Order: sequence, then C-alpha cells, then structure tokens
Amino acid sequence: MRRGVAAVATISIAVAAAGAGWLAGRNITSPDQAALESEPPPASLITVEVELAELSADVIIRADVGYDEPTTLGLSGALGNRESALVVTSAPERGAELTEGSVAIEIAGQPVFVLVGPVPVYRDLRPQDRGPDLEQLEAALARLGYFEGTPDQLWDEATSAAVSAWYEQAGYRANGPSDTEKAALEAARDRLDTARDTLADAQRALADASEGPTELAVQQARTDVAQAESALDQARRALSRVTTDAEQAVVDARQGIADAKQAVTDAELALTSSELARNRAADNLNQAQLRRQSALTGVHPDSGAVPSAAEHEALRAAVSEAENALSAAERDVTNARTAIVDATWAVADAENDLTEAQEDLQELQRTADSLEQETPVGLVAPEYLQELQQTADSLEGLQVPGDVEDSGDLQDSGDVEDSGDLQVPEPARHATQAQLDVRGAEDRLAAARQALADLLKAPDTKDAVRLVESARNELRDATENLAELEATTGVWLPAGELIFLKRLPVRVDLLTAERGSTVSGSFMTVTGSELAVRGSVSERDVDRVSEGMEIRIEDRSLEAPVTGTIRLLDRRAGTRGTAPDRHYVEIVAQGIPDHLVGRNVKIVIPVGGTEGPVLVVPNAALSATASGLTRVEVEQPDGTTRFVSVEPGLSTGGRAEVTPVDGELEAGDLVVVGVASGE
Repeated sequence: MRRGVAAVATISIAVAAAGAGWLAGRNITSPDQAALESEPPPASLITVEVELAELSADVIIRADVGYDEPTTLGLSGALGNRESALVVTSAPERGAELTEGSVAIEIAGQPVFVLVGPVPVYRDLRPQDRGPDLEQLEAALARLGYFEGTPDQLWDEATSAAVSAWYEQAGYRANGPSDTEKAALEAARDRLDTARDTLADAQRALADASEGPTELAVQQARTDVAQAESALDQARRALSRVTTDAEQAVVDARQGIADAKQAVTDAELALTSSELARNRAADNLNQAQLRRQSALTGVHPDSGAVPSAAEHEALRAAVSEAENALSAAERDVTNARTAIVDATWAVADAENDLTEAQEDLQELQRTADSLEQETPVGLVAPEYLQELQQTADSLEGLQVPGDVEDSGDLQDSGDVEDSGDLQVPEPARHATQAQLDVRGAEDRLAAARQALADLLKAPDTKDAVRLVESARNELRDATENLAELEATTGVWLPAGELIFLKRLPVRVDLLTAERGSTVSGSFMTVTGSELAVRGSVSERDVDRVSEGMEIRIEDRSLEAPVTGTIRLLDRRAGTRGTAPDRHYVEIVAQGIPDHLVGRNVKIVIPVGGTEGPVLVVPNAALSATASGLTRVEVEQPDGTTRFVSVEPGLSTGGRAEVTPVDGELEAGDLVVVGVASGE
C-alpha cells in the first residue's frame, strides 16, 4: 500500500521535474557554448548517469518533550458508605507514583483504586453483573495476583474472593450486603428451612401411608364390626320382642274372650241350679210351716198326737232352718245373676281388648313398613336418624287418660275425653324406638364394615404423594430463591471506589483535594511516569504516518539520535490544541535525557525506503506517454537515444527508484534530463 502511494507520488514528481528540467535546460549554457556565442551552437542533450543506490523517505516535524499526557481524576460514582460526607482522609504527595492496584486517594475512609483498562467506570459492579467492564476488572485483578482463572464478563464467586483479598491486602474491608439485603437473605434461609421440614413431614406421612394400617388398628376395626353386629342383633331381638308382645296380646285377648264366654255359660248354669235350689228351699219352707201349723193346732203331723214341747221346738227349728235355706238359695240366685252380668261384661271387655290388641299389632306393622320404605337398611342418614329420635321422644312424652304405672308404661282407660289428649298405643311407641335402634345399629355396622374394608384395601397414597410433590416444589423454589439472592448479594464494588486509566504507572502532578477537604469534582491531575514527545503532523503527511512507526529524535545537544515509536496519532485534525490542518501525534522513547524536558526537538519519521541498492534516476528523467506509461530516454555512445519503459518506485530528494519493464537499463547509463541550447 505504502509502495503504491510512493509510486504514484514518484510519477507526479517525475512529470513535474521533467518539465522543470526542460525549462531549466533551455536556460543553461556550457562554457564552450559561451565561447562560441558568436556562432549558433548545435543542439546537445543534458544527461545524468543512472545510479545504483539505496533510497529513503522521511517526514520531519517539531515536537515538545515532556511527561505523558496529563489526566484529571474524579469520582466515577458514590462510595460504599453513601451516608458519609466526601471528606479526604488520606492523599498522596505531589510527585508520588501510582501503580496498578494502588489507592489514589482515601475519602471518608474508603479507598479509590486505580487500575489499567480502556473501559471507563460507569456503574457499581455487583455479583452476577455482566459486561466487558467485568472482564477488564478481573484481568486487572489477575495481573495483581488476586484473581485465579480466566477473566470473563461475569461477576462470580472468584470475582468476589479476588475483590475481598484486594481490599484486605490494601488494609480495607470490601463492601458487603446492606441491612435490607441481609434481611432478605435471612428470610430466604428461613423459608428454605421451613420447606425442608415440610418435605420431611410429607415424606414421613407418605411412608406411613405406604405401610398401611397396623395390626392393632385392624384388630380394633374387627372388634368394632363384631360389636356393631352384636348391637344390631340385640336391636333386632328387641324389635322382635315388641312384635311378639303385640301378637301375644292378640292371642291373650282372644283367650280372654273365650274365658269370659265360658264364665257366662258357667254363671248361667249356676243361676239355673240356684233357682232350682231356691224352689226346693221354698217347698221345704212351705212343708215346714204346714207341719208346725198342724202342731200348733194340737196335731202332730207325723203321729197325729198332741205334740209335746220338744216336738213343738223341733218343728219350729225346722221352719227356721227352711227359711235360712231359702234365703241362702235366693242369695245364690242373686249371685248367679250377678255373675252372669259380670261374665257378660267380661266378654265385652275381652272383645274390646282383642280389638285394641289387633289395632296395636296393625299399627306396629304399619310403623315398621313405613320405616322400611323410607330408609333402606344401612343407609340411615344422620338427619333421618334425628327425625326418628324426635318421633320417639315425642311419643315417649305423650300420655292417655288413666292411671300411669311406676314403670312409665301408658295404660288405656277407655274412652278419650274431648280435652284433646292424644291416645298413643304403647306398642307403636315401642316399635318406633325399636326400629330406630335397629336402623342406627345397621348404620353403625355398615360404617364399621366400611372402615375395616378401607383398612384392608391397598393404601391410597395419592394425597400423600401430592403433598410430597408440593413440598419438593416449594423446596426447589426456596433453594433457587436463596441461591439467586446469595449469588447477587455479597461483596460489591462501588463506582466511586474505582478508576480505570489507559496507562499506569502515573505520577501525581497536581492535588486539588487535600486531607480534610471535601471532594467536589476532580481531586487530582496525574501524568505519565515516563517522558513523552508531543507534536503534530500536517494534513499532507498524515496518511504516510501510523501508530507504532519508529522515529528518531535529533538535537544538537545529543551525541547520537534517540530512537522511539509513535504511541498515539489522532486521525481527526485539530484535536488537543493543534491547528485545524494538523494531527496530534505522541511519541515515546527510552533514554531521553532530562535536559531535553521542556525543549522543542526535531523528529524524523522514516516513511519508506528501498530494500538494498536500486536503480536511481533524477525525477527529471521520467516522462509519461499518451498511453500512461512512464519511460526514460537513454543516450547511446553514438549520440542516438532510445526509450526504456520503467516502473517508478520510491521518490525522495529529487531522485526516484526505477525498474525497467521494456528495454535495458543499467547503472552508468546516461538518461536525458534536458536539452542544452545556445539561445
């Protein structure tokens, strides 16, 4: 690229030189020509020998010698102790050298470090932050020996450890989590502990559910079933007794009717017998009275003689005995008639008893049928059991007119008065309670059997598994939450405690904030610790110069030039106080003597050169053809000329490198640079 530019420049210069040479040749006269001015001299060619030599091209500028470019330092953000005033608590002296990792200044007890890096500080750096500034920080800490591993763009645990070690080595404590962050961490740890306990409990519950019931629980369930079966059997027997009692009451009532009718028959027979006995007793009394009347007339009824006193007494006694017998017979008749009446009433009573017993039995059957239809066995709902119990209780509290035995049983006394009292058959009340007992016992038996079946069937662990899964999810979330908090909470680096500079070490040139003063804006100016030379390159030469090129510093006070390199070249003109048509350039060199500091020196920048000896001709020897070729005209020994096409190379100092491309050209050949004339 540079050679091509040089070639173009060479052609331009050659063409210009050729024209200038031709003009100059027209005005040049040799001594011989001066001697022959009286005669028109013949035309002659001006020639120059082709040389074999090395060429070099230089850009020469003037530059000032001084230290590296001054840099103003200021805080890039807040410090770690944000509530403290920005008071300088420690500051270096002017001229002190700041190396990488050192403390530039201490403000409110917090250090402000300097590191090497091109990315300026623009934010606080915290765990899990990402970016090129993080990689720059880790690279700097690695150079200082605190960071192990390969620098990357993530703040991780290695970064935190390196920052902590860096601060500790400098005599400070790295910035840690705030009170709010500590509280959040504590809450996250508590949540994790709770989640672990919940999972352990859920896993124990799942293990218990998977093991199934204990033998004791199964045995107890079987005992409950047996007891429920026994209770149901007793309830059914009680219900059967109520029914049997009702049926027996019907049988007893029928037997009572038969007995009462037999009593009527017996009473009627007794009345007939009593009436016959009464009639005999009346006849006997009539006979006894007649016999005594006969005796009273003086005739003994048996002997016809006059009765004696004893016979009179005997006949009187016979009358009295007959009278007593008649009275007894009449009483027997009365009693027999009364017995018939009583037996007749007994029949009526027995028939009433039978009717009532039959009605009671029918009512009992209706109650049983109603309960059977309304509530299937084993499916007694709690509200229906309550309704049955209320019915039984209401029946228990009702009474009919009549005497009440101490046992509490209701006694039927006959007709029911119009007072509104409700006559409730006792068997119906007993049947309702007995049926209620049966239904309750059946329901308890069904529940006991179901409980036993539930125990004996395969364990249902679905709920327990769901609880374990839920507890695991919560534990995972709590673990991730704590891990995220721990990853993003911890050691951090405030923006105000870090400054990145492009180069270190630097020296303190100016301190604008002394110990005890308050920082506002910049606090110091630093310069490079090595000498630098600053100058500018013209717009014409800037494309021929680049960073990294070697230079020479020349000055009359130097025994030999000092070599260096171009460290910085601004491609934009007019920067850093230079003229609008010039470009700032900064040069560094080793071995610049101190006496040159502050002086303006000559800088030689070699911008090109040949690699060894090449064919060199004056720029005036080069000419261009209409087709765009470059050529030289060579004078031959016989005075004739020939043209040789060449490729121009480096041009400097009025001379140009040429390479023949069509024709021969050697060192010592004469090339025409002009034509001499006598005029």
